[in-house]
Amino acid sequence: MAGLMVFRSLADALRAGFQIYDRTQDGYLVRTRTQSGWAMAIVTCK
Repeated sequence: MAGLMVFRSLADALRAGFQIYDRTQDGYLVRTRTQSGWAMAIVTCK
């Protein structure tokens, strides 16, 4: 079972191939396309 990735900076997420999907209270929700569909991750900026 896959877990949810958490990045400490938006730059790290973008470097890993993710794109911004939405803004959250503490940062961003990001996503990337995989062979199985979309992979989601959280960026915490606070």
